[in-house]
Amino acid sequence: MYLVHTELLNRKVDLCIPQNLADLLRSLAHPDDRVEHVVIHPRPGHGVTVGVYLLTDRLKDAEETAARLCGRAVDAIGPLPGWRVGRSEAPLLAPYGLEGLWLSPEP
Repeated sequence: MYLVHTELLNRKVDLCIPQNLADLLRSLAHPDDRVEHVVIHPRPGHGVTVGVYLLTDRLKDAEETAARLCGRAVDAIGPLPGWRVGRSEAPLLAPYGLEGLWLSPEP
């Protein structure tokens, strides 16, 4: 299972994030997307970061699937017109000072 963070961006001043956005995204998932869970993290003034948990064997497939899922929401006939998909990638621990967490210490 992979956790992928995908940005949904919108710079409108009066940004309105649907309260049921996680449910809405889950409803847009296809069975072969293998979406397990969706969480929403608002980013005031920018949009949201969507956390998508997917069952897949490859990270690249997970990132592409999460981007496609969010793309369905911002499509011209989707529920979030005027929004766009930003980055879609697995969060890394290195920026948080945890890069050596799983490495054994040097002698």
